[in-house]
Amino acid sequence: MSVSIVRPGDRDLQPVRAGNPILLQVVADGLGGNPYVHVTEVPAGHHIATHSHSEDEVTVILAGVAIVEGVECGPGTLLVIPANERYALDAGDEPLTFAVIRPRKADYDGPA
Repeated sequence: MSVSIVRPGDRDLQPVRAGNPILLQVVADGLGGNPYVHVTEVPAGHHIATHSHSEDEVTVILAGVAIVEGVECGPGTLLVIPANERYALDAGDEPLTFAVIRPRKADYDGPA
């Protein structure tokens, strides 16, 4: 499988700072000062057709379940998707909310 999937149980989540409940912080440092971030919500059962992007991408599942390459990915799961890797994503039985983080805006290559 070329998309790396990191579920919450696969890593040791620690607060960014003592007393701060934020577990994930997007930092532009090291990303060329030009990060691209968006949050998307899709309805239950929604299919995002096979596609790719010209930039590496990290997708964070915030709510709901995403199904990627047959794997159910719940909240807190990270999808690490290399540039130009073709993949599809399906929402489970409830609305799916996810954040996408890339070093810069990417070119999109849609369904074949």
